[in-house]
Amino acid sequence: MAEEQTLYRLTEDGRRLVGEQFLKGEATIDEDDLSEHVEPMPGEPTADLESLDTAVDTVLSEYSEFETAMDGALARGVHQCLDITRRTAGDPGLWHWLAVVRYPEFVRHRWKYRSEEAMREKFLGAGSDLYSNAIHRLWWIAELTAVDGDYTVTEDVFTNQTMVNKVFDRWFARYRPAVVAVCRALSDEPSWVIDESTRRFNHALTNIQLEGLSEREAEDLIRRIITEVKSS
Repeated sequence: MAEEQTLYRLTEDGRRLVGEQFLKGEATIDEDDLSEHVEPMPGEPTADLESLDTAVDTVLSEYSEFETAMDGALARGVHQCLDITRRTAGDPGLWHWLAVVRYPEFVRHRWKYRSEEAMREKFLGAGSDLYSNAIHRLWWIAELTAVDGDYTVTEDVFTNQTMVNKVFDRWFARYRPAVVAVCRALSDEPSWVIDESTRRFNHALTNIQLEGLSEREAEDLIRRIITEVKSS
């Protein structure tokens, strides 16, 4: 069994060290400068970072730059190796440390530099936006779609970038029963159906208490919406 290692977070001052040259991969940040702005996570949670290192290295060697399939290949490993609570996962500093300090090569391998703003989001996003930070998004999507250790829905989601974009950019995306129901119902649908159905589902929830929906009720609702979308 791999030894658990302490998880850290990058402080707000540490974020100021992340400049455009770093984002482009043209410069590194001095380790001594970084060390001043890295601190243990509150409660000092641990994780199997050795196994995660191996999973990241495997993805880097097996997938070409910017290949979206690497998301699905790594999400399960990120989720299992970072066996953390949602409260811990809610600290943006953790994901900033993982992206900037621990795995910057993965972030650059997965995401092409298109602008400073866009790349900064992949390194320093997180918080309430599930789709921002490059590693944060993998953990959260797996957290919300894995059911009793079964990652089938997670894997299905990552084979369809429209699903990733349209489901996890909606406000219902942090409620697992709704997410699982929607992803299962839309798994074989074309992009236009996914786009319109998630939009209508999101709108329907303005009149329904989301947390009161069971997975079955959510699935019944999304399937009715899919039928309406395809017949309109």
